[in-house]
Amino acid sequence: MKTNILVTSLFLLAGLFTSCQSEIDEAKGYGYLQLSSVDVNKSVTTRTDIAESEAIAVDILDESNAVVQHADDWRNLNDVLLRVATYTVKAYSADKDMETQGFDVLPYYEGQSSVLIEANKAKSVKVTCKLAQTMVSVNSSETFKSTFTGYTCYIEGADALSIPFVEGEERAAYVKADQTLTLKVDFGNGKSFSQQIASQAEAAYHYKVNLDITEGNAGFDISVDQTIHQYDVTVKVPTKQESADIVTDDIKIDASKVWGQFAYLSGTCNLEEVTSPVQFRYKKKADAEWITIDAVQEEGTKNYSAKVAPLDFGTEYEYYILCGDKTGETCTFTTELYEEIPNLNFDTWTKVEKGLFTKRDCWFPNGDQANSYWATGNDGVVTLKSSNSIPVQDGRSGYSVQLSTISITMVGYAAGNIFIGEYNTNMSNPASSVTFGRSYSGARPVKLSGWYKYAPGANMRDGGTIPADRTLTSDECEIYIKLWSGETLIGEGSFVDNKNVSEYTRFECPVEYIDPTKRPTKITIVATSSRYGGEFQGTSVVGQLAEGSTLWVDDFELSYY
Repeated sequence: MKTNILVTSLFLLAGLFTSCQSEIDEAKGYGYLQLSSVDVNKSVTTRTDIAESEAIAVDILDESNAVVQHADDWRNLNDVLLRVATYTVKAYSADKDMETQGFDVLPYYEGQSSVLIEANKAKSVKVTCKLAQTMVSVNSSETFKSTFTGYTCYIEGADALSIPFVEGEERAAYVKADQTLTLKVDFGNGKSFSQQIASQAEAAYHYKVNLDITEGNAGFDISVDQTIHQYDVTVKVPTKQESADIVTDDIKIDASKVWGQFAYLSGTCNLEEVTSPVQFRYKKKADAEWITIDAVQEEGTKNYSAKVAPLDFGTEYEYYILCGDKTGETCTFTTELYEEIPNLNFDTWTKVEKGLFTKRDCWFPNGDQANSYWATGNDGVVTLKSSNSIPVQDGRSGYSVQLSTISITMVGYAAGNIFIGEYNTNMSNPASSVTFGRSYSGARPVKLSGWYKYAPGANMRDGGTIPADRTLTSDECEIYIKLWSGETLIGEGSFVDNKNVSEYTRFECPVEYIDPTKRPTKITIVATSSRYGGEFQGTSVVGQLAEGSTLWVDDFELSYY
């Protein structure tokens, strides 16, 4: 049945009142507007529970889109005198919210038109309002209902839209127009089927989705009746959600394939002939629009994979393999959570006075005057000398870290260092003063980067024995990262340099994972002015190093894809 469109008629009357005409004559550069009437008709068949009457508000907007005149009810908008300019007249439902979506939402109508106001002239404008939303409903055929039981259909869209159509639901829902809409059927056994039904849902149209079955591949037909503004969408769901020929691998518990901001999708295509490229489709579970990516075949097999990035931390995704026009089952995975490493920019420092005979500033790279997350060896050094791991302001924003190798009584040398872990001075066993690493359950980083400069000391010490396989001619700085699962090292990366670098230079330190099947429970990041400054024999440092070597570091950053 064809019905009418909601029409709001705004007229600039040609015959104005005599008193109004004299007002225009006195105010050159103005025109006059009078709202005539509003007729409410409907062209889209709405739900039977929708009221017939409509409350229509009107806004008159200037060229900067500012409202110069408003009426909650068009009938209360009296004669309007306007300066010469172009205006937009907008009419809309006064008592409804176009942003809400669902079964209980009421239809929202709107429309607009522009008009040029000329001096001492009367103009007329007509605004045609129509339904600004999209209607959608879902119906299942008898064969579908007899084949599948206990299922729930969802209409999914932008902004986490997910409207459930349980078995037997006959109502239509109102949703926002211009979004991608996807039908998802959840069969309740870990299997689901998804089909996009509109890439950009049209306003003032009713999408009637009809679910049916097919013994072959999924089918999708759509027809439109312009006379009643209705799309008939037929979705044919395979009775077998996955065959042995097309298999989507379930990766959700495989740590080697699911990371913080990327994942390796995988599947199998055992078809005798594949006439189209093998691909994967994936999306956030809360989204409606699928992303398609080409798959790469593993040599000598019928297995396929694809790396997808960047993804969002701690987010559930859906995906399936696509072989020509045949699809595998839809599977899900959830990316690793993000966990912040504090003070990676090294701008937070505190100090206290410590020392055995003389009080000195002992610097801590945390906000609580302790080695509470980041640590240094300052707590031991200040018993006899000034801190050798300190904050400095030397051209970069905020603070940088200056790490210096010094000579010191009892142990011989102390390299400047900063690390994630704990430091507790043990003079009888100096090597045990340091404990590297703190608890970490976040996403696995793939790279550590930042800024550094380095000045190796002028003269290498005599008597250093480590490393034993070569003799260093110049001191080496080192920056590294390690991750453990329990007590097992699962990933590490290191950056080493022995050149004089006088300007801040970016470094990159890729993380190589020894065991990508495990997730981390502990992490450390370390920077030191002398790579072998922590090598002890008894109470003495035996590493090859140079007094005076200085490393500056700043603005560390972890990357996750």
